[in-house]
Amino acid sequence: MEKTEIRIAVVDDENLLLTAFSSLMRQYGYKADFFSDPVAALESILGNPGRYHLVIADIKMPQMDGVTFVKKLRFVLPNLPIIFMTGYGNEDLRQQSMALGKIVYLEKPFPLEATLKEAIPKLLETA
Repeated sequence: MEKTEIRIAVVDDENLLLTAFSSLMRQYGYKADFFSDPVAALESILGNPGRYHLVIADIKMPQMDGVTFVKKLRFVLPNLPIIFMTGYGNEDLRQQSMALGKIVYLEKPFPLEATLKEAIPKLLETA
């Protein structure tokens, strides 16, 4: 699949991170939609289940935590690849996240550019 055909949903309550992702997504040729509200993201993704090839989501968000968000996605899209990001990681949270399947778990700060170059293509190969 060509990068230009890939659409990614990025969900994070930090606008600064969404801005950084937006710039890098364009630079690397990915199409992306950005959501600061996980409830709106969930509605958009589930409203058009074939639109997204990958979701990148923060775990700690005020409206809904990332684990709950992905559990809801899994009812409709059990094989959708997910990249989880968190600045508040611990082993229990990592294990909960990984148990959801097709997950890459990243603790902030992480090299954003390297993630786009390495983790995204790797996840999409197995999709």
